[in-house]
Amino acid sequence: MHSDEDIISGITNNQNWAVTVIYKTQYTSIKRMVYSFRNTRLEPEDIFQEGLTWTILNIRAGKFRGESSLATYLNGICRNICLKLLAKPDPVIPEENMETEEPENDNYYELLALINEIKRQMGNNCREIINLRFKQSEEIRETTPADNKLHGFDEIAQKLDITVENARQRFKRCLDQLREMIFAHPEYQILFG
Repeated sequence: MHSDEDIISGITNNQNWAVTVIYKTQYTSIKRMVYSFRNTRLEPEDIFQEGLTWTILNIRAGKFRGESSLATYLNGICRNICLKLLAKPDPVIPEENMETEEPENDNYYELLALINEIKRQMGNNCREIINLRFKQSEEIRETTPADNKLHGFDEIAQKLDITVENARQRFKRCLDQLREMIFAHPEYQILFG
Protein backbone atom coordinates (compact mmCIF):
# COMPACT_ATOMS: atom_id res chain seq x y z
CA MET A 1 0.00 0.00 0.00
CA HIS A 2 1.39 3.37 -1.03
CA SER A 3 1.02 6.45 1.14
CA ASP A 4 -0.07 9.84 -0.21
CA GLU A 5 3.51 11.05 0.19
CA ASP A 6 4.80 8.16 -1.97
CA ILE A 7 2.24 8.86 -4.68
CA ILE A 8 2.92 12.62 -4.61
CA SER A 9 6.63 11.94 -4.87
CA GLY A 10 6.01 9.55 -7.79
CA ILE A 11 3.89 12.15 -9.60
CA THR A 12 6.44 14.88 -8.96
CA ASN A 13 9.17 12.63 -10.40
CA ASN A 14 7.02 11.66 -13.40
CA GLN A 15 6.73 7.98 -12.48
CA ASN A 16 3.87 6.15 -14.20
CA TRP A 17 3.22 3.76 -11.32
CA ALA A 18 1.87 6.65 -9.23
CA VAL A 19 -0.87 7.44 -11.76
CA THR A 20 -1.71 3.73 -12.03
CA VAL A 21 -2.12 3.52 -8.23
CA ILE A 22 -4.46 6.54 -8.22
CA TYR A 23 -6.50 5.03 -11.02
CA LYS A 24 -6.79 1.64 -9.32
CA THR A 25 -7.66 3.04 -5.90
CA GLN A 26 -9.83 6.04 -6.79
CA TYR A 27 -11.69 5.42 -10.05
CA THR A 28 -14.53 3.38 -8.53
CA SER A 29 -15.33 5.98 -5.87
CA ILE A 30 -15.22 8.83 -8.44
CA LYS A 31 -17.50 6.85 -10.74
CA ARG A 32 -19.97 6.34 -7.88
CA MET A 33 -19.87 10.06 -7.10
CA VAL A 34 -20.51 10.98 -10.76
CA TYR A 35 -23.45 8.56 -10.98
CA SER A 36 -24.91 10.08 -7.83
CA PHE A 37 -25.74 13.19 -9.90
CA ARG A 38 -28.07 11.03 -12.03
CA ASN A 39 -27.34 12.98 -15.19
CA THR A 40 -26.61 11.36 -18.52
CA ARG A 41 -24.42 14.27 -19.64
CA LEU A 42 -21.75 13.27 -17.09
CA GLU A 43 -19.33 10.59 -18.23
CA PRO A 44 -17.38 9.11 -15.29
CA GLU A 45 -14.32 8.22 -17.37
CA ASP A 46 -14.06 11.75 -18.80
CA ILE A 47 -14.60 13.38 -15.41
CA PHE A 48 -11.99 11.14 -13.79
CA GLN A 49 -9.43 11.81 -16.54
CA GLU A 50 -9.90 15.57 -16.31
CA GLY A 51 -9.84 15.50 -12.51
CA LEU A 52 -6.69 13.36 -12.49
CA THR A 53 -5.02 15.70 -14.97
CA TRP A 54 -5.79 18.73 -12.78
CA THR A 55 -4.60 16.86 -9.69
CA ILE A 56 -1.28 15.98 -11.34
CA LEU A 57 -0.79 19.52 -12.63
CA ASN A 58 -1.56 20.99 -9.20
CA ILE A 59 0.83 18.58 -7.45
CA ARG A 60 3.64 19.44 -9.88
CA ALA A 61 2.93 23.16 -9.50
CA GLY A 62 3.05 22.86 -5.71
CA LYS A 63 -0.63 23.81 -5.28
CA PHE A 64 -1.49 20.63 -3.36
CA ARG A 65 -0.49 21.39 0.23
CA GLY A 66 -1.59 18.14 1.88
CA GLU A 67 -4.39 19.80 3.88
CA SER A 68 -6.61 16.86 2.90
CA SER A 69 -5.93 13.35 1.68
CA LEU A 70 -5.10 12.91 -1.98
CA ALA A 71 -8.35 10.95 -2.43
CA THR A 72 -10.41 13.80 -0.95
CA TYR A 73 -8.56 16.35 -3.10
CA LEU A 74 -9.19 14.38 -6.33
CA ASN A 75 -12.83 13.81 -5.36
CA GLY A 76 -13.30 17.57 -4.77
CA ILE A 77 -11.82 18.43 -8.17
CA CYS A 78 -14.03 15.84 -9.91
CA ARG A 79 -17.11 17.09 -8.04
CA ASN A 80 -16.37 20.68 -9.15
CA ILE A 81 -16.01 19.50 -12.75
CA CYS A 82 -19.44 17.83 -12.50
CA LEU A 83 -21.03 20.96 -11.04
CA LYS A 84 -19.54 23.17 -13.78
CA LEU A 85 -20.81 20.83 -16.48
CA LEU A 86 -24.26 20.72 -14.94
CA ALA A 87 -24.36 24.52 -14.68
CA LYS A 88 -23.97 24.80 -18.46
CA PRO A 89 -27.29 24.92 -20.32
CA ASP A 90 -28.22 21.92 -22.45
CA PRO A 91 -27.18 22.44 -26.05
CA VAL A 92 -30.09 23.47 -28.26
CA ILE A 93 -30.50 21.04 -31.12
CA PRO A 94 -32.24 22.67 -34.08
CA GLU A 95 -35.24 20.83 -35.42
CA GLU A 96 -34.53 19.63 -38.91
CA ASN A 97 -36.84 19.91 -41.86
CA MET A 98 -39.23 22.37 -40.25
CA GLU A 99 -41.85 23.22 -42.84
CA THR A 100 -42.27 26.79 -41.60
CA GLU A 101 -38.63 27.73 -42.15
CA GLU A 102 -37.64 29.66 -45.22
CA PRO A 103 -34.96 28.07 -47.38
CA GLU A 104 -31.46 29.16 -46.36
CA ASN A 105 -30.39 29.86 -49.91
CA ASP A 106 -31.77 33.09 -51.35
CA ASN A 107 -31.76 31.50 -54.81
CA TYR A 108 -33.98 28.56 -53.85
CA TYR A 109 -37.02 29.61 -55.90
CA GLU A 110 -34.89 30.54 -58.88
CA LEU A 111 -33.35 27.06 -58.76
CA LEU A 112 -36.79 25.44 -58.68
CA ALA A 113 -37.85 27.48 -61.70
CA LEU A 114 -34.64 26.51 -63.51
CA ILE A 115 -35.18 22.81 -62.75
CA ASN A 116 -38.73 22.97 -64.11
CA GLU A 117 -37.56 24.82 -67.22
CA ILE A 118 -34.83 22.25 -67.91
CA LYS A 119 -37.22 19.38 -67.22
CA ARG A 120 -39.53 20.74 -69.93
CA GLN A 121 -36.62 20.42 -72.41
CA MET A 122 -36.23 16.70 -71.65
CA GLY A 123 -37.95 13.92 -73.56
CA ASN A 124 -41.46 12.87 -72.59
CA ASN A 125 -40.33 9.54 -71.06
CA CYS A 126 -37.84 11.23 -68.72
CA ARG A 127 -40.17 14.03 -67.77
CA GLU A 128 -42.96 11.55 -67.06
CA ILE A 129 -40.92 9.27 -64.79
CA ILE A 130 -39.39 12.19 -62.86
CA ASN A 131 -42.81 13.73 -62.35
CA LEU A 132 -44.23 10.40 -61.18
CA ARG A 133 -41.37 9.79 -58.75
CA PHE A 134 -41.64 13.26 -57.21
CA LYS A 135 -45.47 13.42 -57.40
CA GLN A 136 -45.50 16.32 -59.82
CA SER A 137 -48.12 15.21 -62.32
CA GLU A 138 -51.65 16.52 -61.82
CA GLU A 139 -53.15 13.02 -61.91
CA ILE A 140 -50.85 11.78 -59.14
CA ARG A 141 -51.45 14.83 -56.93
CA GLU A 142 -55.18 14.19 -56.91
CA THR A 143 -54.99 10.48 -56.05
CA THR A 144 -52.20 10.29 -53.46
CA PRO A 145 -52.34 11.02 -49.74
CA ALA A 146 -50.85 14.23 -48.39
CA ASP A 147 -47.74 12.50 -47.05
CA ASN A 148 -44.46 13.61 -48.56
CA LYS A 149 -43.09 10.17 -49.36
CA LEU A 150 -41.80 9.57 -52.86
CA HIS A 151 -43.66 7.17 -55.07
CA GLY A 152 -42.20 3.68 -54.98
CA PHE A 153 -40.88 2.13 -58.16
CA ASP A 154 -43.55 -0.57 -58.00
CA GLU A 155 -46.26 2.11 -58.32
CA ILE A 156 -44.39 3.83 -61.13
CA ALA A 157 -43.83 0.52 -62.96
CA GLN A 158 -47.52 -0.28 -62.74
CA LYS A 159 -48.50 3.16 -64.02
CA LEU A 160 -46.05 2.98 -66.96
CA ASP A 161 -46.65 -0.74 -67.59
CA ILE A 162 -42.95 -1.62 -67.25
CA THR A 163 -40.96 -3.75 -64.80
CA VAL A 164 -39.89 -2.36 -61.44
CA GLU A 165 -36.21 -2.74 -62.37
CA ASN A 166 -36.81 -0.94 -65.66
CA ALA A 167 -38.54 1.91 -63.77
CA ARG A 168 -35.62 2.17 -61.35
CA GLN A 169 -33.02 2.22 -64.15
CA ARG A 170 -34.97 4.70 -66.27
CA PHE A 171 -35.46 7.04 -63.33
CA LYS A 172 -31.75 6.93 -62.41
CA ARG A 173 -30.71 7.59 -66.01
CA CYS A 174 -33.18 10.48 -66.36
CA LEU A 175 -32.25 12.01 -62.99
CA ASP A 176 -28.54 11.87 -63.92
CA GLN A 177 -29.37 13.58 -67.22
CA LEU A 178 -31.37 16.28 -65.39
CA ARG A 179 -28.48 16.92 -62.98
CA GLU A 180 -25.98 17.27 -65.83
CA MET A 181 -28.25 19.68 -67.65
CA ILE A 182 -28.77 21.77 -64.50
CA PHE A 183 -25.08 21.98 -63.60
CA ALA A 184 -24.13 22.88 -67.18
CA HIS A 185 -26.81 25.57 -67.54
CA PRO A 186 -25.43 29.15 -67.60
CA GLU A 187 -28.14 30.38 -65.22
CA TYR A 188 -27.07 27.79 -62.62
CA GLN A 189 -23.51 29.09 -62.89
CA ILE A 190 -24.78 32.64 -62.28
CA LEU A 191 -26.88 31.62 -59.27
CA PHE A 192 -24.40 29.28 -57.60
CA GLY A 193 -21.05 29.71 -59.36
